[in-house]
Amino acid sequence: MRIGEHFGKLRRVDAERKLGGRYRLENELGRGGMAVVWRALDEVLNRPVAVKVLAGRFAGDDRFRARILHEARSAATLSHPNIAQIYDFGESDENGRPVPYVVMELINGPTLQQRISRGRIPPRTIFRICGEVATALAVAHADGLVHRDIKLANIMVTGGGAKVVDFGIAAVAGPASPEDALLGTPAYLAPERLTGGAIEPASDVYALGVLLYRLLAGTAPWSVETTTQMLSAHVYQEPNPLPDLPGVPGEIIDLVTRCLDKDPGERPDAAEVAGLLGDAAEAAGMTKPDLVRPEAPGSGGYDEETLPVTGPAPGWRPAAPGVIPARVAVPNRWKKSRLLAGAVAATLLIALPLSLTSGDGDAPGDLAAPPATSPKVTRSVPGPGADRPAEATSRPERVPAISSDSGNVWPGAPLAPAGSASASGGAPQPSVTVSVPPSGSAAPPRGTLLESAGGTVLARCVTAGTELLDWDPRPGFVVERADPGPALTAVVVFAGALARYRMTVTCVGGRPSAVVLPL
Repeated sequence: MRIGEHFGKLRRVDAERKLGGRYRLENELGRGGMAVVWRALDEVLNRPVAVKVLAGRFAGDDRFRARILHEARSAATLSHPNIAQIYDFGESDENGRPVPYVVMELINGPTLQQRISRGRIPPRTIFRICGEVATALAVAHADGLVHRDIKLANIMVTGGGAKVVDFGIAAVAGPASPEDALLGTPAYLAPERLTGGAIEPASDVYALGVLLYRLLAGTAPWSVETTTQMLSAHVYQEPNPLPDLPGVPGEIIDLVTRCLDKDPGERPDAAEVAGLLGDAAEAAGMTKPDLVRPEAPGSGGYDEETLPVTGPAPGWRPAAPGVIPARVAVPNRWKKSRLLAGAVAATLLIALPLSLTSGDGDAPGDLAAPPATSPKVTRSVPGPGADRPAEATSRPERVPAISSDSGNVWPGAPLAPAGSASASGGAPQPSVTVSVPPSGSAAPPRGTLLESAGGTVLARCVTAGTELLDWDPRPGFVVERADPGPALTAVVVFAGALARYRMTVTCVGGRPSAVVLPL
């Protein structure tokens, strides 16, 4: 049976099926060489999802079944707003043959490949998108995973930010084994991938450099006509110099050149790339990126480019590894301002419980929306000689960070006025009494308080991304590392005698959210 006939049959059969007793397939979103992606309804949770179904002609091959399971497991270990979330994996019986499928987040928006087919993207928007891709890679690399197939078709552009998809050939960083198939897209393969080198994060940075070059210059870094010439160019030929381009500073041209270095040890890491691109986006005055609004929902970039290749198989920078004393090398700015000021009683009107909302950015919007207005409270501060009118100040929202084990990232929820009913009705909510500094003293900075088992951080969204205003370890923990930004991603590591936790904070839709990973 020809592959086209097979996919036609697969479409007719699967459109009438429900997988795993809960995922009802609705319509096809896209297809690639080995799978079809469907829009489906999760009838248990009553939410739309994307389902990637392995094509029947591959379902009988243990290698391809292992690959799609590997994709699900690889991506499921990662939880970040710029990485497509994996929800479930299963196998459906089709004529006595198991057909694997992966259930994932339904992403509203085109692939980056589809986006550029409609015209060039402004440089400042390229900086923002690729900075978010670099942030996603930094998270994956921190967990020891290398994506190995970064390309235009594997990046989704949504109103809430870029999302990296398809971890189908991701691998654990380390020496390459002879059994490792050289899979990937020829246009993006790093030299060490072609010469039997180790599996390392620098290969993803190289692919991101190719992607940046293509987006900025509108062409590939090498003048080649065949796949063989392309593979040879990766190993032996220096890329054509990136020309001077309007809106592209010299620092970014230098960054692209460094990403494309033949020596993986000379390339910047993904965290540095994210920081430099974030700086460039901020310098370009990017407050509302001019991305297209989402089109019909899609999930995953799947094309025919991923082929086996014959051959030998900011200011901000990441802090150096090492233990940092919690309150010596890592200053606690907000607490210092509180200690300098005498506290007076005030009433913070807060709705309980917090209404948590998903941070996957399905709703249309800008990549870098302005921070939400913090809740206001009234305070009364006695002045010398006369009564003074009540003034308004603000307090940080208190929001629990969600562990990566939960499979979801929740941004901070807005606070409702005291005495008001919840969205679904009910009794007025209680108020909580807190302290704020008197007039004339340093007020605590506005932000969102995010919590974890190791400690708390106070974060806010700024033009460059995320900034940490304060961090406070819980009893028994110290701050081992703090990268407060401003940057696309801010990080604090809390270390205790028996456990360590890394809080990675990003801004989604103008609101800080945290992912907590046990180390």
